[in-house]
Amino acid sequence: MKRALAVLTALLLPFSGAVAETRVTTFAYTDPPAELTATAMAVVQGDTEITLTFGGDCTLGGEGAGGRRFERAVEAGGYAYPFAGLQTLLHTDDLTLVNLEGVLSDRTDGKADKQFTFAGKPAYAGILSLGSVECVTLNNNHVLDYGAAGKRDTLAALDAQGVAYCDDTYVTVLDKDGVRVGFTSSGLRFDEETFLAQAAALNNVGCVAIIHSMHMGEEYADTLTNAQQAAARFAAEHGAVLVVGHHPHVVQGMAIYDHTPVVFSLGNCVFGGNTDPKDYDACLLSATLRFTDGALKEERLTLWPISVSGSAGRNDYQPRFLAGEDAQRVIRKMQATSTIALAPYLEGTGAVQPEFDWR
Repeated sequence: MKRALAVLTALLLPFSGAVAETRVTTFAYTDPPAELTATAMAVVQGDTEITLTFGGDCTLGGEGAGGRRFERAVEAGGYAYPFAGLQTLLHTDDLTLVNLEGVLSDRTDGKADKQFTFAGKPAYAGILSLGSVECVTLNNNHVLDYGAAGKRDTLAALDAQGVAYCDDTYVTVLDKDGVRVGFTSSGLRFDEETFLAQAAALNNVGCVAIIHSMHMGEEYADTLTNAQQAAARFAAEHGAVLVVGHHPHVVQGMAIYDHTPVVFSLGNCVFGGNTDPKDYDACLLSATLRFTDGALKEERLTLWPISVSGSAGRNDYQPRFLAGEDAQRVIRKMQATSTIALAPYLEGTGAVQPEFDWR
């Protein structure tokens, strides 16, 4: 059965009377929507700027004390509470993407036999929509914590809130004034054939840039695995203009493969399944893509260090931006696993990396 999701938003452009239209569409890559296919060859003229934000692992609920405290925090503060501290970035972009690490389901049957399982109420999909998170990746080691039925519940919950997603089956397209950017994702085992097939499907519906999200690496490691690097390199060499990673639960660094920037791990973000994470340091990534006549010309990345909690010594489930020495500490951690020199954090502007020229 075909599952498609489309959300249309209108954004006023400053200093002009023009309105920028953005449409986000999720579909099975083997069954692209006719409306995208029919307009795949449309000519785009002029300059277009697309701004994206990426966050790391998000768990919207869990078992034990962590899950109960998260539920109390959300019920007390409202569904907008978890992402409220990040809205200066998330609310002003064209699309925010995070990794949804867990299930949104009320079911109690079919629970996986593993040490940690993460599940929140289906209504918690509203945390994403109210938090200005328009898209999530589902390729991770917790999406089947309650089996295939739990994943179906999760998709239904996301659909109900108009939140897009991507995984082995589904891809997402962001269309802004006719410029289309496609999103793919992969899990702990990167499948080259699936990536190539998804990239081809996105190209066939007119995407001029593909961004890949990968859930790979060793948890809490300060080194990169060979598999991480190989997957990122393959995606870069076969069409991705940006690769963004998560899963290690700590920040990891950057590399450039075949002119494509790679950020290996952003760490955690809203981490609702743990009262006291091992590492509170994390990062958001802002990416500005500039297109001329429908072709990507420039790409600028900015790292924004965050803490997964606004309270010291405990998780209050509301990430906040870091500043000063705390922010510099995060950049140093990322530098340790980077093969390029990272620009330092500057107050008010983040750690702005040099522009990547695609001419």
